[in-house]
Amino acid sequence: MQTMEHSMLFFLSLGIYHGINPGMGWLFSVSIAMQKESTKKIFTSQIPIALGHLASLIVTLIIFETLKNIIPIYYAKIFFASILILFGTYKIFDRAHMNWVKMNVGNRDLILWSFLMASSHGAGLMLIPGFNTEAKHHTIINIFKSGIMPLALHMIGMIIISTTIAYVVYKVIGLRILRTAWVNFDYLWSYALIIGGLFIFFG
Repeated sequence: MQTMEHSMLFFLSLGIYHGINPGMGWLFSVSIAMQKESTKKIFTSQIPIALGHLASLIVTLIIFETLKNIIPIYYAKIFFASILILFGTYKIFDRAHMNWVKMNVGNRDLILWSFLMASSHGAGLMLIPGFNTEAKHHTIINIFKSGIMPLALHMIGMIIISTTIAYVVYKVIGLRILRTAWVNFDYLWSYALIIGGLFIFFG
């Protein structure tokens, strides 16, 4: 029971981290609200952002579970741990950002942007250490049965924090704080990927 509680806390905490990270969506919500001069946009814009993020997580989980059924779990763990470490190392040195999308976007643009952003940052990969990698699932149905609660907690944490930050920034602080109190989440995320890979290796 304690292990399960720790696992659920892991997914919730990672969701909170994603919610704090401006690269995962709250900065877009603030921009859209400012453009439309509508506080309502803070909340409505979070829906497509969350859908894109969730889609990325599900795709990653399906790929991971599929590989588990094709190759021994030991090699699957090595494969994904290597991806985490290599991708995290790559992101430390590659500071290029996806700038193809403008701030003035629609819901479909937000879904696609969120999916690509979460995928490029390895958001789904970071969830893998929280799952029971020793379990052997054989169908897509089992994948979703084992992942529905962790994913739900993850998304709840992300949406609540992201929406709250976007609202506070829009209504109280304003974008000027970003010029004086910026945190480089890219570096933090890169090191988190590497640590996650090491966790799989030695966990």
